[in-house]
Amino acid sequence: MVIQNQLIKFPKISIIITYYNLGGYIKDCIRSILNQTYQNFEIVVVNDYSNEENTKILNSIKNEKVKIINLKENLGQLGAFLVGLENSDGEFICSVDADDILLPNYLKTLLCVHLNQNAALVSCACGEINSSGEIISLNYVSNPVKIKQDKINYSDIEKIFNDKEDFELEHLSIKKLPFGMWGWTPMTSGMFRRTSLNILKYYPDIKYWKIGADKVIFSFLHLIGGSINISAVCFLYRHHEKNSTQNALTYGNKRYISEDYVGKLINWNKKIRLDAIKMFILKRKELIKEFNKVNYYKMFKDVIFCINIKLCAKALKTLAHKII
Repeated sequence: MVIQNQLIKFPKISIIITYYNLGGYIKDCIRSILNQTYQNFEIVVVNDYSNEENTKILNSIKNEKVKIINLKENLGQLGAFLVGLENSDGEFICSVDADDILLPNYLKTLLCVHLNQNAALVSCACGEINSSGEIISLNYVSNPVKIKQDKINYSDIEKIFNDKEDFELEHLSIKKLPFGMWGWTPMTSGMFRRTSLNILKYYPDIKYWKIGADKVIFSFLHLIGGSINISAVCFLYRHHEKNSTQNALTYGNKRYISEDYVGKLINWNKKIRLDAIKMFILKRKELIKEFNKVNYYKMFKDVIFCINIKLCAKALKTLAHKII
């Protein structure tokens, strides 16, 4: 098919970066975005009330593709993302963490999947780097879709990144992955359809999510429009002392996180379920108008009956360890 520029246009992508005191990494992050093979994008950086030094570093960035919004109060990761959403106009949205690095085909790959499949959320795999940018792994142990062994190129260290066009896809339904469960890689992995993000305006407690906003965004988009995981490694997740996962590094085939963070994950799971039920009750009329009555009740049912046996077992195991 021949694309006629005056008749059919490639979609614009808005890349929203929520920025809070990460001046040591932001320039590398933006440089990796500007180096994308797909160039129809804008970058919206929301400075979530960083200190003076980090604000100065951010404001020193001058590029026509970069729009900087300096907030006068700290809204947290989810609140800052929604400000970025209001100040962007792309048909597709990515929320990129300010300390991560995008590989050159990140936008091209995720957009290609969106345009050829049907989902509210597409999430890619990731590799890992340390605070100084050294590669730790190109097969993150928590990637949902594993890279096949026959795709690894051993011949040239400079070609260490897998640049093949083919990759595996995994379609996730709400039945396969119940609401509130986590089944993707971190925030930067996702590209969203703008229309799907409308549901977030009904969420009752945005300020709670100072960190972990991907829990809310990914969960609700998965609820209303399904999601797809792909095995292509499209970005590098950076480990450093300010990570919300408290610098949980990979040791062989496992990734260890602190007991405090496990407790935080359990609280997030309870919080999102209770908030979702509250939202569906208090915003009943608005949600019915948005999605119609049949879909409203179906989604509400999916939220109420989203109990997962494996999650309950993990929670009980954690509590048992605390007692011991």
